Amino acid sequence: MRAVFSSKALSLIRFAQVAAEMLAVALVPRLGLGRFGFTVFLPKPAYQAIAAELTFIEAMVRRALFLIAALRGAIPAQAAPPRAPGEATHTSKPAIEASGNHHAPAPRFCLTETAEPPLPRLWPIPPLTSYPAAAAGLNPRAPEDILLPTARLVRRLRALETVFLDPEANILRMRRLLASTPQKILTRRGYDAASAASDHIVNFHLLESVQALADDAAGQLRLDTG
Repeated sequence: MRAVFSSKALSLIRFAQVAAEMLAVALVPRLGLGRFGFTVFLPKPAYQAIAAELTFIEAMVRRALFLIAALRGAIPAQAAPPRAPGEATHTSKPAIEASGNHHAPAPRFCLTETAEPPLPRLWPIPPLTSYPAAAAGLNPRAPEDILLPTARLVRRLRALETVFLDPEANILRMRRLLASTPQKILTRRGYDAASAASDHIVNFHLLESVQALADDAAGQLRLDTG
């Protein structure tokens, strides 16, 4: 139960991996990530822009993992080969690793996409300056005056970091998923959300190409299982 790709497709998958990591690293300074923490609140427009970029990167990473797992073949969870003691893994250290508290365990990257849109749970923080007119409903605050907590964005970026630091572990997880419910891993909603999140034409075409490969791989896996 595995997919077969051309050498051109393999190069595209690798390029998608590199592009996703570069896009993620570019978010580090925008979130103020460093040795001593991160920017706790951001204006609403900045928050929404970073959230959109994370949505795009997550979709790209998820599809790259799906394609690599399909290339290597699905495996039942119980048949996964145990990692030998002291076995080395690919652990390149992107700039993201310089962020946050390393004593807290990093969140696990979610390999599957939901079919339904999640409920928004953003809690705006009022600015320190008071606006009597806005409180009276006469002059609503501008979006840049609304501050939103960035902890959720940081968790999403740290989850991506776990993929960049140890891709093999996440590929193994994806191969196990392929053996159970491959048709439920990637969704049309996930692709549409990622497409809407990017206004860069090159990134959009890259996602489009990777999605086409994922659709082809899913078709091959269906034929493989009858």
